[in-house]
Amino acid sequence: MKIKCLLFGAVMLMGLCASSCSKANAHDDTQADSVCIVDSDSIRIADSVRMADSIRIADSIRVADSTYHITLLFAGDLMQHSQQIQMGRKADGTYDYSLCFKYMKEEIERADVAIANFETTLGGAPYTGYPQFCSPDQFLIDSRDAGFDIMLTANNHVCDRYSKGIERTIAMMDSLKVPHLGSYVNEQEREKNYPFLLEKNGFRIVLLNYTYGTNGIPTRKPNVVNYIDKKQMAIDIAKAKGMNPDAIIACMHWGVEYTLQPVPAQRQLADWLFSQGVTHIIGGHPHVVEPMEVRTDAAGDKHVLVYSLGNFISNMSKPNTTGGMTVRLQLSKQHGKTTLAHTDYSLSFVSRGLSNGKGQSMVLPASMPDSHLNAHERAVKHQFTRAARAMFARSNKNVSERQIPLPTVKK
Repeated sequence: MKIKCLLFGAVMLMGLCASSCSKANAHDDTQADSVCIVDSDSIRIADSVRMADSIRIADSIRVADSTYHITLLFAGDLMQHSQQIQMGRKADGTYDYSLCFKYMKEEIERADVAIANFETTLGGAPYTGYPQFCSPDQFLIDSRDAGFDIMLTANNHVCDRYSKGIERTIAMMDSLKVPHLGSYVNEQEREKNYPFLLEKNGFRIVLLNYTYGTNGIPTRKPNVVNYIDKKQMAIDIAKAKGMNPDAIIACMHWGVEYTLQPVPAQRQLADWLFSQGVTHIIGGHPHVVEPMEVRTDAAGDKHVLVYSLGNFISNMSKPNTTGGMTVRLQLSKQHGKTTLAHTDYSLSFVSRGLSNGKGQSMVLPASMPDSHLNAHERAVKHQFTRAARAMFARSNKNVSERQIPLPTVKK
């Protein structure tokens, strides 16, 4: 229709020019050979109008016909136990955690957006591990430099350093331009920044983040932490829907620690979140991996549900805590319709600093060949991956494992 209108306009413009010439000749009997003079500014204006209309038409055709793609990567818990803090300290008193992420950096950066659970605080010295975590600022800097784009802060350790920990963590993330969600300095900041809107690659994706609790440490006013509360979550989801999103993704800190299967409360809450309009759910907290599935609703739309990503990096040694997984969501959008194009998971494990000869814990992809690993690393890798894969074989639905390409850096 726009193309027809443009052609009609061009014909009308030519007709007007011809009509003007005829009228000029008719009223000028003194000249035998009349000359039609058209104002040059009028020609430029007409050309500009035609060009602008052509650009708008071309843009509208491109928008209608274009297919947009985005890959989101979700990682589990970024933790800092005492031994990690000690090993991250250099002789000059500064800290360096870049080696921790060296062999996963390429994988993280391959995603358009990488999101992780920042399960510590940046409350300033003294730095401590479990049970009340407080890490050097460098841990956030090196996590960001490894490729993580967005940090989740609604977890059970967000209040470990009370108000100072909450506020200083937020201040550091803001100063380093690391987007975050889950905890806020006050209610006004939450109202302004939550739900979190991610705009990338032509997509509008809303992220939500909630925790079951904060280990009995209350959130002190005016600070705000997003707790799992259906009344408040329903309000947030309604607000999210009003933001014209292509997808709503809820990141839930829930479940029971060290349990390889979701408990009934997780399953029930997942069903409720989907019924409220959440598109995908990514869970964490148990420090072990739990099953995942892709559901197809009555309309044929697909929804990812991950119960627990496990640890990304920590110093834990209990069974099944020495590794975790990253999950990729690949979304496509065409004609305004967003769909789940593909999803998969990849396993990784932690090589602990006391055993790897590097003096620093490192996250290694499960695809790392045994020939590149020492005896300790091989044992950790096989113990973790065997248990995880056996559980996934029994419990996963419509999600497959992807082997992470070997990094170009050599171990």
